[in-house]
Amino acid sequence: MSFSLTVPMKYAHERTLGRPSCPRCGVLMLVPETSEYVSEDQVRHAWSCADCAYDFHTLVKLPVRRVA
Repeated sequence: MSFSLTVPMKYAHERTLGRPSCPRCGVLMLVPETSEYVSEDQVRHAWSCADCAYDFHTLVKLPVRRVA
């Protein structure tokens, strides 16, 4: 299973750990503030940076298996 983010990944740990960095200061984000299902194959995460107080969202697209 692979996940994709809708924000560009600038740091190496984002590709290996799948967690974003703060777009403003670059600090690794550990846990989203909130998460919500947008649809059966999408989850939106809200993040808030503890270092610079920047808020942003990511959208994770999940692979969906269609049963024939």
